[in-house]
Amino acid sequence: MSRLYLPTTHTMRCFQVSAKHLSFTLAAAELNLTQSAISKQVALLESSLQVQLFVRNRQKLELSPAGSTYLAHVNTILHKIEETSKEMLSYGTFEDVIRIASHPSLCSAWLVKALKGFTAHYGDVQLSFYEQMMPYDPVEVDVDVAFVYGYGGWHGMESIELFDEEMIPVCNPEVLERNKGKPEIDIYFNTRLIECRSRLNTWDQFFERFNQIYPDGYRSLLFERWSSCISAAKTGCGLALVPKILVEADLKHGCLVPASSHRLTGVGSYYMAYLKSHSAEPKVKIIREWILNYLGKDPKYLPEE
Repeated sequence: MSRLYLPTTHTMRCFQVSAKHLSFTLAAAELNLTQSAISKQVALLESSLQVQLFVRNRQKLELSPAGSTYLAHVNTILHKIEETSKEMLSYGTFEDVIRIASHPSLCSAWLVKALKGFTAHYGDVQLSFYEQMMPYDPVEVDVDVAFVYGYGGWHGMESIELFDEEMIPVCNPEVLERNKGKPEIDIYFNTRLIECRSRLNTWDQFFERFNQIYPDGYRSLLFERWSSCISAAKTGCGLALVPKILVEADLKHGCLVPASSHRLTGVGSYYMAYLKSHSAEPKVKIIREWILNYLGKDPKYLPEE
């Protein structure tokens, strides 16, 4: 597409708001424009893209299949522009911004606590979090520091092992009560199993570790997020095999209990990782020192090459 015909953010905004309301009139009211101006912008966009974005029926607008696809991209683009602009507004207030990537569950259960007091201590530094759902390679993430699960050894990265992962089977206390008096291993055969899509086969590893074979295989409740797995276990839907660090608060408050004494270890660790070329940057050094102090490790500690 020639740059002459690339849509402006104003045109994309007109399309976005029209799609939200499925009405040029309501879009015009929200954007303080005329209905004619909105209609012309959308028509210009359709002409530039050479595709119909709306199906126009009597007194009604509907998104075409192409329009639905384009809307998803437009939402992402405009959100990123807004996010970046807000970050730049703080440029004069904060000396630096540290961009941190982490899995949502690890971020809420551990990282936020680990960084408590950081911004009060470093008043001229802003923390910006990017939560990543699926397993990812820190090399491919455009951030300063990534807190990731894995096995280390990422090319071009310096990675510091924070702690090993311990997987623990948990359930609602009532589930454990219903199985009271039965052999410990039987609870797994009498209860629905819960697992996370990002960590499939952990139940297989669990049973293999204890030389157990699940009769005729097992059918699990499968969720995208650890938080959903944990919620399902708390409501009594079954047994969830989850990283212990994510449920320590629930175990403490009694919302969840260990389903047995069995644990699954040696399946990976959590790391703080950053580009080797950025290891001497002040913002990387201060967050590295903060995390190592929090874990009670020597701040001068560096991983072996």
